[in-house]
Amino acid sequence: MINKVNFLGIPVDAITMQETLDLIDKAIISKSQIHHTVINAGKIVSMQNDSKLLKSIIEADLINADGQSIIWAAKLLGLMIPERVAGIDLMEKLVEKAYKDNYKCFFFWS
Repeated sequence: MINKVNFLGIPVDAITMQETLDLIDKAIISKSQIHHTVINAGKIVSMQNDSKLLKSIIEADLINADGQSIIWAAKLLGLMIPERVAGIDLMEKLVEKAYKDNYKCFFFWS
């Protein structure tokens, strides 16, 4: 069971980079789909007026705190998020893992 904290109505996963990598690796091994997203201060502001963005984030399987401001604000609210899991850092680690474990990478943007 993943520990989630309710950060301003967003169910953020209170996990480390390594725990995030482990969960994604389990999904790859089991060939299951996982919808991952990250939040930062800018995205939280955008979510206030973008219901599609809000829905996409709230319904994600895995939500990490990307911005350090989220970690600090959570602490002020008495919530424990162990560390920042930046999307770009996670991507770099996943590409490295794909190379080491012979996984295929697919990149999609629109």
